[in-house]
Amino acid sequence: MYYETFLFTRSRRRDFTAFVRPRDLTNREVSAIAAAFNAVSDTSLLTPAWPALYCFPLGSYVLLLRHYASARTHAGRSIPTLEGIAVRRTQARHFALALPYFLAQHDTILNVSKDVTDFEALEAATSAEHPWPETDLQDVPAADVDSSLIEAFVTRLADDRLFLPFNADGLALLRAILADRRFPSLYFAFGTTAAALERLSHDDVQVDIVSYFNTLRPALRSRATNEITSELTDYIPSAPPQPPPASPQGTPDQVDEDAAPLLTPRQMRAEYIQRDPADDPLAQYEAGEDAALTPRELARRARADQPETPAGDDGRSLLGWLGGVLARLLGRR
Repeated sequence: MYYETFLFTRSRRRDFTAFVRPRDLTNREVSAIAAAFNAVSDTSLLTPAWPALYCFPLGSYVLLLRHYASARTHAGRSIPTLEGIAVRRTQARHFALALPYFLAQHDTILNVSKDVTDFEALEAATSAEHPWPETDLQDVPAADVDSSLIEAFVTRLADDRLFLPFNADGLALLRAILADRRFPSLYFAFGTTAAALERLSHDDVQVDIVSYFNTLRPALRSRATNEITSELTDYIPSAPPQPPPASPQGTPDQVDEDAAPLLTPRQMRAEYIQRDPADDPLAQYEAGEDAALTPRELARRARADQPETPAGDDGRSLLGWLGGVLARLLGRR
């Protein structure tokens, strides 16, 4: 069996782009992923060692992705990275069995950017097929968790979603549930926002396990009403993940020379839709030479491609205008 890879980030030459994408992932599906993850405006808690983790079906694939703030910066802000693997839906059952191992080994299996030596030289391309790794569930850390909520989730999966805190306890519970053979394929968003899930739902992507950044305790919530149906009332949380230390100002090759503040995805989309409702910048989040560019960059390139007007033409135009003014002043019509 094989899997393909996905890498979505930006460089100085290109705005956010699917630099590596599965062969049959469409431009529309790439745009849907971009829109959802751009709804997570604050990634300060997310690092390669402690990323947000997602697993959901889209198009021909089931994707397992990790989301974090990279060490690279633009206009003084860290550039988010979204990377991981895509498995064809025909292999979803085998993938579900290996998912606990893939999750435990996310820093190697999902680390697509480790093979990139220079992001500025990176070109958008489709992924190669990679052979399925030899999985050994003995390598998955055993989870010491309260199983009462897992037992309830087994019986209420069709009606409820499981909410987990975004900390070590939540991750341990997630691993334990994924390793439980009583569950079919489960989809999750561990470390996300309501806006991101709402955007995914527009493309018929639903998840079974949710972890918002502000989720306080493990609980089951109704899929229909979002009301709590069961929770661990005696749960004592472990320490939440700490934000990474403030990054230094950076070196010239780390910080983009453009010091203009970055608009949030929502501000950028509102700006362009206000000008023209048909002009949606989300359509630019896809691979391709021009499709990877923002509307602002496309306009800049269009202006740069226009030939400059010769100075002589400007002079003749100005003289003609002055002649007309003088003619009117002298009474000539």
